[in-house]
Amino acid sequence: MLFARPIQSFDEKIVIYLNNLGSETWDGFWLTVTDQFFWIWFYLLIVIVLVYKLGLKKGGWATVLLIVIIALNDQFINFVKEFTGRDRPCHSELIQEHLRILKCTSQKSFFSAHAANSFLLLSYVFFLLKNNINRIFFIAVVLWALFFTYSRLYLGLHYPSDIMVGMTEGALFGYLAAEWFKKKFRYRRFFTGRRYT
Repeated sequence: MLFARPIQSFDEKIVIYLNNLGSETWDGFWLTVTDQFFWIWFYLLIVIVLVYKLGLKKGGWATVLLIVIIALNDQFINFVKEFTGRDRPCHSELIQEHLRILKCTSQKSFFSAHAANSFLLLSYVFFLLKNNINRIFFIAVVLWALFFTYSRLYLGLHYPSDIMVGMTEGALFGYLAAEWFKKKFRYRRFFTGRRYT
């Protein structure tokens, strides 16, 4: 699939600019931020919050749904990547020499699974707990999603349009999953802010 040249040109300019803002001082930090395994402790924290807010049984089912929807979304994104066939910036012969390549992968670029799944998680947690969510916790999840997503641009692994589409798709899927969960389990009392036992 060929991207319209104006979009491709814009994407190339932005990713080159953002990638070259980096420095050796910050490279290690962003390589750590982009590592999914580094954030296992954070994912566990989110599970703990879901269980604490919803109770063991309901929080457990909410966690299962989150894991399933992310796994399915990951497979959908892989399909889209192969279908579109868009090379990552770090594989582009046109801009390779202008990038600080710190990490690369053979997978295609469109669209970003990091962006999609992080905003899916953010959206899911927000719409599931929006009437009873700790502000500091929510801000922490927002910052994590933004940093996690931006790391892909810093490292030259995705174009801006890959990121924007991923964020939008993930936020939509997270919203739909949360609304389905609330409707399916009919947590009307809990989601009006009153304690649900």
